[in-house]
Amino acid sequence: MSIRVRALAAAALTTALVFSGASAYAASTSTQLSNGTLYFSAQDGAVVSGNGSLFYGATKYKKTGGSKVNVYLKMSTSESVFSSPLKSVSSGQTVDYSFGGKSKAKYAPDCRATGLMDASTGGPYYTPTVNFC
Repeated sequence: MSIRVRALAAAALTTALVFSGASAYAASTSTQLSNGTLYFSAQDGAVVSGNGSLFYGATKYKKTGGSKVNVYLKMSTSESVFSSPLKSVSSGQTVDYSFGGKSKAKYAPDCRATGLMDASTGGPYYTPTVNFC
């Protein structure tokens, strides 16, 4: 299995684990927008990978109306903002992005993170902040 295939499989698994919110160390939230819903979830690395010095976050947008839009899905912490590549989404589609394992000490010493989205039609749009520790 190539390194790229392994990385894609790990990202898909991380997104599934983060959005499942199946532990006490996971937090999920959402914001209802006029043409869809913006979701964000973060999880302590102790649960996802067995490494408590990391955390994992993922942002998802489910578009329910309006015309096609280009978006950047993002995660904001007290120390940094992480962004997806540009994604296009039409009504009835969902796009998501997992930010992989990030250092809690470096990027989220307060164990808090927020999902956000910049769209070609406006924004930024924010979810409520979650505490994942």
